[in-house]
Amino acid sequence: MIFPKGEVVHRNLSTAYTDLSALLSTLKLEEFCGSIEVDFPGAKGLLFIDSGEILNGEVQTEEGSKKVVGPEAAQTLLALSKQKEGVINIYRLLPEQVALIANHLDNEALFKGLSTHYIRLEQFLQKLKEDQYSGFIEVTTQDRHPMGVIFIEGGEPVEMFTTPKTGPSVFGRLSIPIFIKNATQHKAFFNVYGKKGLSAPVKGMVSDFVESESPQEKGLDCRDLLPLFQDLLFSAERLVDSLSSGGTFKKAFKKALIAKSEEFGFLDPFAGEFQYGNGTIQFNGETDFGEFARGMIECFRFTRFLLEEEFPKDKMVSLKLKAGIESFIEQHKEILRRLELGDMFLSLLQ
Repeated sequence: MIFPKGEVVHRNLSTAYTDLSALLSTLKLEEFCGSIEVDFPGAKGLLFIDSGEILNGEVQTEEGSKKVVGPEAAQTLLALSKQKEGVINIYRLLPEQVALIANHLDNEALFKGLSTHYIRLEQFLQKLKEDQYSGFIEVTTQDRHPMGVIFIEGGEPVEMFTTPKTGPSVFGRLSIPIFIKNATQHKAFFNVYGKKGLSAPVKGMVSDFVESESPQEKGLDCRDLLPLFQDLLFSAERLVDSLSSGGTFKKAFKKALIAKSEEFGFLDPFAGEFQYGNGTIQFNGETDFGEFARGMIECFRFTRFLLEEEFPKDKMVSLKLKAGIESFIEQHKEILRRLELGDMFLSLLQ
């Protein structure tokens, strides 16, 4: 989930010098309301506090693992806070904002990677209204930068917040129509979360698009694939680097790009058309949808081969990476089916 940033109270507190339990006691005395973000090399989580009491929390201990929500998440973060490598950030929010987020932490992803260019967000929301759906929709740019979240209760949008590049998030139900219009105009992507599955009419709105046209007939080009492959690379990079030294994945991936550049010239890292760094792909070259997908898949496959060669005795890297790929495919199965790339990604597991 995209989380709102409230007013900064404290930033970059080191767990080497900050006792999270003592901090929570102080916040309780102050009747603090907001969120506590705790970030460790192998885990990241948040606690949402109202009047000093923990309402809910979420933690994910490794890339691709299932998130933990509720009292167990709070206990996990308290245990992790005894490590010295962690960083704590504290943000102030209004009580109603904290309650809104805390009540939606246990929602699960129902659809991921839907494009406003092909499934109009306002029409999709109308279908959700007919279904009396409750949950939330998070919206991102094509470059995977968060735009905001719309919360829905009984089919009606009840609140939203946007995520500016600087400063706290901006809440405001009255801004929902403008936000939807901007998301559609800028060809954004959106993910749908809820506590139960969607009805047949809502699923049909997605499947009609999936089954009606091929990627080429839909007018897709290689740049429509960037968010998908960014997620794949960034997930794999975090996973591999958490089990080895930092930069291990990126080094292997660059070798793969060089090795495959004769066949896929547009991926040559020295040509300046393709660059990957900080979880983001920059591409200003020219190639078609299918060729870009094949090139990226081959480079990723060769990257995995290089990593297995580098750690011949450490099977954990290979096993964790395979598990991460399986998790990625499951999380993105709808968009992979829509783009007709399911078999291509499944080949990464062979």
